[in-house]
Amino acid sequence: MDNAQLKKCFSDDTVFNLINKMFITLQDSEVKRNNVYLELVVKTLIERMKSMNSLFEKAYKEIIFCGSFYKGTKVGHPNEFDLNIILKLPIICDSINFSQVEPAFIQILVKENSFASNYNNLSNKEQRLLRTFMYNGFLNPDKFRQWVEGIISKVISELPRVGDKHCLEVKNVSANFTTRIKVKKSGPAFTLMLNIPQENDEIHIDLVPALAFNIHLLNGYFKKLTELHGYQNKTCYAIPLPLKDINSDATHWRLSFCNQEKELLSKYGRIKPIIRQMKKLRDMQNWKSIASYFIETLFLNTLNKSEMDLDKIPSTLLFYMMLKELHQACEQHKIPFFWDDRYNLLGKIQHIEMFNISSRMNNIIKMIEKNIMTNKFILAEYILTKHEMELLIAKQSLIHMSLPAYSSSNKGDEPQENGSICSIL
Repeated sequence: MDNAQLKKCFSDDTVFNLINKMFITLQDSEVKRNNVYLELVVKTLIERMKSMNSLFEKAYKEIIFCGSFYKGTKVGHPNEFDLNIILKLPIICDSINFSQVEPAFIQILVKENSFASNYNNLSNKEQRLLRTFMYNGFLNPDKFRQWVEGIISKVISELPRVGDKHCLEVKNVSANFTTRIKVKKSGPAFTLMLNIPQENDEIHIDLVPALAFNIHLLNGYFKKLTELHGYQNKTCYAIPLPLKDINSDATHWRLSFCNQEKELLSKYGRIKPIIRQMKKLRDMQNWKSIASYFIETLFLNTLNKSEMDLDKIPSTLLFYMMLKELHQACEQHKIPFFWDDRYNLLGKIQHIEMFNISSRMNNIIKMIEKNIMTNKFILAEYILTKHEMELLIAKQSLIHMSLPAYSSSNKGDEPQENGSICSIL
């Protein structure tokens, strides 16, 4: 099929828009409810953490949202939130020396003259605690993370327990309620699973401690630093994410530019629904190792080097084009980190897993190309569950009664609701 035929076949966004409206877009009422609940619970937890540890109380600055919900690319329900606990240590940032051995990671060297004047206001106990974060003069991300995790664990452990959950009482001028909390450790994140009172629902919160820096401090470390200065938000974050794939001395911090990524995604505003549908496809096909951040980065990489006029490209065609980009990335086993292309986001995924995902994706693309001229629902078959497909067809029939009855065109390669990446189809 040549380019002209492809453009014609993918020019109608009717089905794409229906999928977005019916199954992708977050419900405003649910977003509002969960946001209010989340704010009250997190505020209560932070206050308890402050009362538990005086150094944390002095270092705490704010909570920021990051991840897909913050960027507007969340798919499914608004029940998973990534939150960074931003802390400010008594250190003069301009006197810090950064070094970089590994792409996308930095080391933070704190010299004796780097301590700010308020360091002297710390108690001897607080100063000793702060010194435990150091390793040969470098800030140790593991010690820093373990300190914050220890405070969270202690706060949770002292709450009344019911079964495998702990009860947190939230008192506010606008609401009084008790929520049950279960803790799950996941890498550098502390995941809190909270039930929503009087609702058969729960939300998950990933809490990650982080340090904030102005991007001007990173001069010389990133090719795109000049580009970074063009963003409205000048703050980046050092995340205590373990670097396990090299012989390191545990002093490497992962850099995060979530503020700038949000701005960039807003610039390419039309791609957000396409990213969300790509994530829905990922979930449907059970490609769990393809993280949401990887998909977002693929889009940013592609659009940043492309001269495409997004306003002139139908969403369905752009989705298909990006699916082919994702397939190529999986086939090459590489998605470069947007801010430092020397770092491969797919680098830690096993080759056999990448091969299986790439093979399955290739089959999907072939089936789409084979059937798109006769079956306008072919893309939807791989994005939606069978029940969702039935709802989509019913809705489409109401809109346009003259449409032919739906029948799956991909027999023998029918998308599975709970597929496995271990099968090469």
